[in-house]
Amino acid sequence: MASWVLTEQVVWISARATGFTIVCERCAETADDFPDNFPSIQGTLSLDHLRGTIECPRGHQVRVERDGR
Repeated sequence: MASWVLTEQVVWISARATGFTIVCERCAETADDFPDNFPSIQGTLSLDHLRGTIECPRGHQVRVERDGR
């Protein structure tokens, strides 16, 4: 039986940021065609939200957290 260890992708954005560009770590680990197909994701998180999720074009989920310190 195969066992899977899933590691969650989490990025932190600054307290006042509404837009961001990140790299999908899962895609970066398996990409053979760098730099032609760079695994970046652009997203937004409104100021009234502390967290959200975004999905890369290949379906990997990334949790987005707003830094509230």
